[in-house]
Amino acid sequence: MLKRRNAIILSAIAPILLLAGCTGGSIESQTDQAAVSDTDKTEDDAVETETDAAAAEPENSVLPDESVEQPEENAVQEAGIPGEDAGQEEKSEQGDPETDDAPKEAPLLPETGRQLTDFVPDGWEILDSVELDFNEDGVPDYVGVQQAAMIDRDGYRMFQSEYPRILFAIASDETAGYRLDFQDGNVIRTRDEGGVYGDPYQPLTAEGTSFTTHTYGGSAWRWWEDYTYSYREGTWWLTSSEEAFGYGDYITDYEKNDWESGVGIRKERSDDWGPMEENWDLAETIGWDSIGYDLEYEVPLDGQMTLEQAGKRWWLAPDRVTDWEVKEKIIAEDVTDPEDMTELPGEAYIDYNDENRVLYICHSGAGTDRDFYYLVMYDLQDRILSVLAQEESEIRYPRFYDGKIYYTTEIVEDVTYRTEEDGKEQITKEEDAVGVRLNRMEPDGTGKEVIFAYRCLETVPEIMESRLPNVSMPYELNGGEIVAEVHVGGEPHPFYRMKTDGSGQKRIGQVPK
Repeated sequence: MLKRRNAIILSAIAPILLLAGCTGGSIESQTDQAAVSDTDKTEDDAVETETDAAAAEPENSVLPDESVEQPEENAVQEAGIPGEDAGQEEKSEQGDPETDDAPKEAPLLPETGRQLTDFVPDGWEILDSVELDFNEDGVPDYVGVQQAAMIDRDGYRMFQSEYPRILFAIASDETAGYRLDFQDGNVIRTRDEGGVYGDPYQPLTAEGTSFTTHTYGGSAWRWWEDYTYSYREGTWWLTSSEEAFGYGDYITDYEKNDWESGVGIRKERSDDWGPMEENWDLAETIGWDSIGYDLEYEVPLDGQMTLEQAGKRWWLAPDRVTDWEVKEKIIAEDVTDPEDMTELPGEAYIDYNDENRVLYICHSGAGTDRDFYYLVMYDLQDRILSVLAQEESEIRYPRFYDGKIYYTTEIVEDVTYRTEEDGKEQITKEEDAVGVRLNRMEPDGTGKEVIFAYRCLETVPEIMESRLPNVSMPYELNGGEIVAEVHVGGEPHPFYRMKTDGSGQKRIGQVPK
């Protein structure tokens, strides 16, 4: 889900970027958009397990006319941005109370109990639970989700959205009671992480020794996520996942991963209005199941992750971190102006995270001769902050994979444009992005190399009669391979597959066809 995942995370940070000056890049104009939650679903104090299935179904949609925002802008609504809490009871005339939105640690659950409710701490409640026999002893076990209960705050009845939701399991033991098998605060989305749709939570399902989490959210642009975890020899493993993103019934990005077979499936359709309208009209005649994708391909998957690993690698996990203490700061050799990089990880938008580190990008000195982008890594265990790279062109999509750090930068050159203003011809020269490159380096910032580059034009004409298109390159790293999608303005987006060192480059298709 190259386009969708980046649309989510980049649109989510627009308000932060305006305040902190720390940027994670953008896909075309997405970071210029601010997300606003218009309305949430009204809930009771707890969501019943038997949630109305119709809530998970997309409404019938029609393609918007030209007055409606473009897909990139609508994707902001899909981001899962906190907004007004529609679950509050009627407010007083004084207005909203001030609240502390800083994330808070979830409590540790009791280690033993006689029944499910014995594992609920004071001030918490069961949101959902399913029964299954995952330890296969013939006695029912349980997997459930807890959330902080609503509280009265300055005369208001309010949700405590600063706490994560807790996914947990309890297993039967030999004493006719239960023991806590695990608890995790990363895996389940909070009620504020569903976009305009409201609380994205959908009920758990279970089969055999496995359970599946379900979420659904967005607005006109919608997404859903299903993750299946299976119990084997005392450990929970992420065994499969399925995600989709699109406009109403029109799915633009589909992803399915089967870690037991080691194969991932990717399906892509254009999100430009022209191809969308054509497919929409055709679907009214033959149905969506008969509408093909512009590009379908498989990727080899890396080894299976445990539930804990999967949670810590999930892109929303940094929102649960409560302490970003920096004990030491290290500057790479080729970073010449490190003092311009002032944002700490708790203030910045996190572009990449796993169980050991986070990566983020900062921008300083815009419009001056000290206009730089910085790539920063923060070690979650040792609490060391390292400024690894300093670039004059925009850094995007940093990733850590197999002991290396990857990121993209623009290829910037002088371009002369012919324009017309007030009926008079103007010739202007400026620096502009003529392409994009994928870089790789060691975790200490050394050994930097370009492993792939794409140019919109092989050579730039002496005078350009029209503007160069915006260009960016989201990519996926998996199974020792890279799949890169080059966004080129309104042009078809080519996809390339290669090894992680850039060798064996092959174009595998484009979207739209």
